[in-house]
Amino acid sequence: HWREWCQFCAEEGFDNYLDGMSKEQRDDALLAFAVLVREGHIGKGRKVGVQSVEKALRHVAQKFVLDRRFDPRRTVIGQRDLDLPFQRLLKKYDEEDPAPKPKLAIPVSTVRKIADEYNMSDHHSAVGDLVTVGFFFLLRVGEYTEPQRQRGRRKRTTPLRRKDVKFWKDGVLLPHNSPLSALLGADSATICVENQKNGKKGSTVHHKACSGSFCPVKALARRVFNIFWGSNSEDTILNHVYTADGSLSRVADRDINTAIRWGAVKDGLLQRGYTLDRVSSHSLRAAGAMALKLNGCSGETIKRVGRWSSDTYLTYIHTQIGALYEGLSEKMATEIMFQNVG
Repeated sequence: HWREWCQFCAEEGFDNYLDGMSKEQRDDALLAFAVLVREGHIGKGRKVGVQSVEKALRHVAQKFVLDRRFDPRRTVIGQRDLDLPFQRLLKKYDEEDPAPKPKLAIPVSTVRKIADEYNMSDHHSAVGDLVTVGFFFLLRVGEYTEPQRQRGRRKRTTPLRRKDVKFWKDGVLLPHNSPLSALLGADSATICVENQKNGKKGSTVHHKACSGSFCPVKALARRVFNIFWGSNSEDTILNHVYTADGSLSRVADRDINTAIRWGAVKDGLLQRGYTLDRVSSHSLRAAGAMALKLNGCSGETIKRVGRWSSDTYLTYIHTQIGALYEGLSEKMATEIMFQNVG
């Protein structure tokens, strides 16, 4: 945002640090910049929400502070709240913005259908395995794929690599050069997310194997076995897919979105209140959290598996899911006698 701010100042004839201007003039310059960001004339080329505007202003102010200048959004050093003009502008934008529509959790049946039937090619089968892994380990899509297009900006998240996966059998580690049958027979698996979006490093999640084909351990086994014999590099990301003829493809975030929407159609979700614009790769993390919640797991367990450090996980427990309300009306209709003892 600093580059865009400097371009804005050059066009308006301002100093980048607004030197030589009164407080009112500095406020007007920042507010004008915020309006241009909001309308898309600066930045993304389309109208953006209040969070994007607030972020742009914050990044500009951070550059001021890093260069030993005052935060231009505040009158006094150490002042907690923004000055009133900025508060009012952001509040106005917040009131104008529509209510957010998070991606919906998909039912386990949809994830299972993708895992079992999304096998039109080696690449599609790998997508199905990564969907399974993403669901059981509550992964963000950037933790097991790479974006279709890199924009030159380094991401904080480190996607899962082969060396981040461990297989266990009766408490003993299985080496990655084990036969596929041995890896598929592992009784548990552990992943380590080296770095994630919220900055938390070295988080581990462990899962036991499930009976049947729908299993996080078996899905990881197929990915690790394929990568070991395809590249033999322990730093290879799990989204790499090697075929018998030596060709290589990579599963991108867009592939996961396509698979989720394919599964939604095949599993009949469109007849159950879903629309395709409300499901995507984000639905997998929500689906995992919902599956744990609906099966009676505690909030602490959900936070631990999803590597949440706060109650942010509650945003993934969607109130639109009817199963959350199962039996509530019957409980509320039950008469219980009570008296006022106050």
